[in-house]
Amino acid sequence: MRAVMNAALLRIRRHRPDRNPLRRRSDRLESAGLAVAVLLVLLSVWPAVLAGRVTYEGGLREARVGPGFRQQVTATTLREPRPVRPSFGEAATTMVPASWTTPAGVARTGHVQVPAGTRAGATVPLWIDRAGDPTTPPPSRTDVVLRGVGMAAFVQVLAFLVVLGAVAALRRLLDRRRYADWDAAWIRANDRWRRPRRP
Repeated sequence: MRAVMNAALLRIRRHRPDRNPLRRRSDRLESAGLAVAVLLVLLSVWPAVLAGRVTYEGGLREARVGPGFRQQVTATTLREPRPVRPSFGEAATTMVPASWTTPAGVARTGHVQVPAGTRAGATVPLWIDRAGDPTTPPPSRTDVVLRGVGMAAFVQVLAFLVVLGAVAALRRLLDRRRYADWDAAWIRANDRWRRPRRP
């Protein structure tokens, strides 16, 4: 742990602003780029929280139940389902025709999903939308919270990866410039070494 801390402190010390005459212009640009990158990552927390909040509020709207949203009714199966083989680790379900009555008193029929082995005339809970058609059950509070947290984490990680890619591109560009300067310096030194000395 101490070795990791020492390595981190060494990297931070390497990029701190100072008046070191050995520090090249490219080194100062790299340090400035890293400072901007850290700032951008910190600023990306706000859009991540905003995206998570919007997702959470959308999930709460989707989870609303009652008149005008979705309601749970009881459906009665009209025939027995055909036998099906369940997939590994999953319960066997199948679609069968069923009838139900909406809260407005309108009788409806359609296909609903029931567990395999359900007998004809059995009652099963059914979620319906405002038009009385079968719909998915509302997400639980836990699902809504997890969606919001997941979206916030996704935006934060995406922002981090974009900034990381920009830093890598900056370093590659600066390294290319450093190597070019290094080659030019070696060429100049080689020319000086090859000049005959005057007596």
